Amino acid sequence: MIHILGNVDKWKCEYKKCNAKCCTPGIPLTIADIKRITALGYSPGDFLESDDANQELRIKNKNGRCFFLGEKLECTIRENEPLVCRLLPFKIMEVSYADEPIMRLKPVVDCPGKGSGKKIDKKKIEADATSFLRENQQLIRNMRKKGAKGVLEEL
Repeated sequence: MIHILGNVDKWKCEYKKCNAKCCTPGIPLTIADIKRITALGYSPGDFLESDDANQELRIKNKNGRCFFLGEKLECTIRENEPLVCRLLPFKIMEVSYADEPIMRLKPVVDCPGKGSGKKIDKKKIEADATSFLRENQQLIRNMRKKGAKGVLEEL
């Protein structure tokens, strides 16, 4: 179940106005995200770091920013960006995997793109969030069984 905690009707990524503040290292990835990115010619070792303790695979730090942030503050993998990035202008506040997985999303504070641009398709946001929950739940199971190395060997 997806809970959106706050309303944003329109949004456009104004990354140059905010210096791409959402493009930080540590963005969690799903296996599907990793497959899309490696299909572009990247090796997982280039952009990926693992956190076995938290059962996560994340984007590496490059100069204090997201590995895929270009010199002009553009996303260099925009068409293949991770599910978490597709949730913008919302960010994940909480995820719980009880009987039914639950995710709470909240609008990014002080985003200069709020209120401008195209109308937000909340059904698409909910679909991407649901995909992330499902894929991340599977990743957690695999990380528990095989560790990050075992998961990455299957790619």
